[in-house]
Formats: sequence, structure tokens, C-alpha cells
Amino acid sequence: LQDTRRPWPGGPYAEPAREAIADHAGVLRRRLAEFDRTAAGTGEPVVTHGEPHPGNLLRSGGRWLLVDWDTVGLAVPERDLWLVARDADDLARYADATGRTPDPAALELYRLRWALDDVAEFVEWFRSPHGRTPDAEQSWDALTGTLKSLAS
Repeated sequence: LQDTRRPWPGGPYAEPAREAIADHAGVLRRRLAEFDRTAAGTGEPVVTHGEPHPGNLLRSGGRWLLVDWDTVGLAVPERDLWLVARDADDLARYADATGRTPDPAALELYRLRWALDDVAEFVEWFRSPHGRTPDAEQSWDALTGTLKSLAS
């Protein structure tokens, strides 16, 4: 956000990324401030995975295993729940099983964190040497979609 006035070298998506970040600078600053305010009110931490999506599940011997623990951390359960709970019924089942009702503000906090992390990672990538590849195009679409979602 501090370096959007000078051209970004890197590749074909560097300048469009710089322009997109500059155009969304106000939104990004507001959402970062929102994140900081909300993070101060989190609850009791537990061990969380960080990325419990289907790509990190393995079936072995009839059991599901959660793998790829490089993002493990202590946080409120909502750090993982926001990504795996599809609806209110899933959250109700979690509350029944654990005796802990998920906090909607904490769920939104981690949804916002994921989006802000994505923006930071895409910016880093587009400011680095890259070409016009299918991965770059998909990342560009993801960056612009994430910026749009943060603005709404």
C-alpha cells in the first residue's frame, strides 16, 4: 500500500496489480483496521490446523486424516471453522459436539484474514518475475475477485 506510485517490475501482471491495489487502497486500509479491531476480541485458543480444506484430507484405512500441518497454530476454533462450515447446521452440529457456540464475529475475522493474506501473497507474486501463464491468469482473476469481495 505504501509503494503504489512507482511502477512495479516483475512481469505482465505487475502494473495491473499495482493499479488494482492503488484503486483499492482505501478499502484495504479500512479492512485491515477492521481486522485489527476484531482480532483484539478473540476468545480462548486451541490447536488449529489453519487450512482444513479437502486438499488436506487423506482417507486411510477407512479413516479421514487431516494432513499438511505447516500452518498449525493456537487460535480460536473459528480459525478452522469458517473454512469448513457450509451453513448454520454445520455450526450447530459443532456446538452440539463441543458445547461451544461459534462466534460469528470470529468466523468473519478469519474469513477476512484469508482474503487479506491472499491479496498480500498475490501482490508479492506479481511484483516478482513472472510470465503470462495459466497460473498467472488464474492468480490475476483471484486477486481481482478478492479485491472486489473486500469492497462489498
